[in-house]
Amino acid sequence: MQTLTPKALADEWAKNKTRPVYYLCGEETALKDAALKRLEGVFRPEAFNFSVRDAETADLSQALDEAQTAPMLAEIRFVALKRVEKLKKEPLKALLAYLADPCPSACLLILSDWPREKQDPIPGALGPESAVVNFDPMSGHQAVEHLNSALLAKGVKADGEALELLVELLGTDSVTLDGEAEKIILYMHGQNRFFGPDDALALAGFARTQNPFELSNAVCSKNPARAAEAAARMLAFGAEPLALLAQTSKAVERLLKVKRLSGEGPAACYQAGMSPGQYHAALRDAGNYTEEKLLRALRRCLEAEELLKSSSKREPGLVLRQLVYEITSTR
Repeated sequence: MQTLTPKALADEWAKNKTRPVYYLCGEETALKDAALKRLEGVFRPEAFNFSVRDAETADLSQALDEAQTAPMLAEIRFVALKRVEKLKKEPLKALLAYLADPCPSACLLILSDWPREKQDPIPGALGPESAVVNFDPMSGHQAVEHLNSALLAKGVKADGEALELLVELLGTDSVTLDGEAEKIILYMHGQNRFFGPDDALALAGFARTQNPFELSNAVCSKNPARAAEAAARMLAFGAEPLALLAQTSKAVERLLKVKRLSGEGPAACYQAGMSPGQYHAALRDAGNYTEEKLLRALRRCLEAEELLKSSSKREPGLVLRQLVYEITSTR
């Protein structure tokens, strides 16, 4: 079994190469779906050689039978199985048995959003010719590249500082960034100039007199009144709850990182990816929290993200305000 990045997967398909099984896993569900669409665009399989099934509702035996059926007038049959984390015990056993000895004339694509608290049995069942493709959350640099690529595809050129600012404000979630790219494209229509930092602040709902990092600063200083006020004001100005959640979780992650690096000496700031000034400011703020508290806060951020991305009837603004209050006001 090999491990690929999403880019390596795209490069492999561009060379017309396939494998018996690809396991697309990780939290970036939208990018996994985009990869499936890319496969259709590259290989253009006929309908009778391509199928997509939902593991929760499909008959798995039929899907595996299809994967083991010779393709019609083609070299490869493509079968995609989404949400495999929903499989029951017996169908999962059948899938794992297939993965150990997949059909060479088929390309089975497995997509999953395996819960963090459960062990994923699929990677260990893959054979040497198959591959795991990690669609983990993007780094800041990857998110900037993703946003820039979406804009360039529509003829919009952007200043690097503006894109970095947006990623800092909105986080690295691809759905959020793709939505922002659409807004930027409309905003820049007919304007023959670069998209700059002032444009980024304006689109994110901030006037020049506003501090876009007001919420994260309040979280770092563990000031519940200031954090609640900042969250309410930013939501009232139209900020996306997911973007504010990304700011909050990033602030907590930064505090946890510097707290754990505090004994590493002068090199700690560079290990944390910060300037000395940023590192010492973060280290000062980290003193407001225990490591246990920061770990609990990160878990609560993950739970809030799942609530905001699910079909839950919870009001997004309320979820965010409750989260911020819990992080900053409890021990």
